[in-house]
Amino acid sequence: MVNNWSPCWLPRRCVLCAAASQADLCMDCVAELPRITAACPRCGLPLPTAALCGECLRRPPPFSRCLSPFLYQAPVSQLITRFKYEGQFSHGRALSRQLLNYLRAIAPPAVDVLLPVPLHWRRRWSRGFNQSEIIADELGRALKLPVQTRWLSRRYSTPPQQGLDAAQRSRNQRAAFDVLGPLAGLHVALVDDVVTTGATSAELSRALLGAGAVSVQVWCLARTP
Repeated sequence: MVNNWSPCWLPRRCVLCAAASQADLCMDCVAELPRITAACPRCGLPLPTAALCGECLRRPPPFSRCLSPFLYQAPVSQLITRFKYEGQFSHGRALSRQLLNYLRAIAPPAVDVLLPVPLHWRRRWSRGFNQSEIIADELGRALKLPVQTRWLSRRYSTPPQQGLDAAQRSRNQRAAFDVLGPLAGLHVALVDDVVTTGATSAELSRALLGAGAVSVQVWCLARTP
């Protein structure tokens, strides 16, 4: 079990460079994070210019947009790994606040509820937490939006997505989720840590729209290039 507690009298330190800082990330380190400067407006894929990517022109995903401030590259990838697999919550909190700043700056269409991407109960039990719930809680408190952690469930435990190609990821997530909440008439934001191919987001979005949701956005910390 990871202990993230530290005495209140200790000076606060940046989680990346350990310099004294008033926040979990100092301003110098924030300036060095790999930001997405242009992306497909639908799936969020980082591109040289902001235009629909070829895949979205051929077969757009069921979600309306994918919003992310960062590329999944170092040091963002390191922060997410430590957060997700080592329980370093200060790392996740630091990136969640950067996502919050990004959302406030671009002002996306309003949503009614935040839904964290669910983990299967076995994986949640072994990890001790769901990283997407922690991100959603940070956003929900700041944006005054409800966070529903029981409206989605993972029907069965799928193999980890890491290392799979796009087709394998899509097959891996097919029919993997159940919708348990009253979605009719709601605009929804799915909250996740990383979006790679969008297979998980697409499968969840199909389920949510099928349950009556009006629209689905995806909000995540990082998007793979």
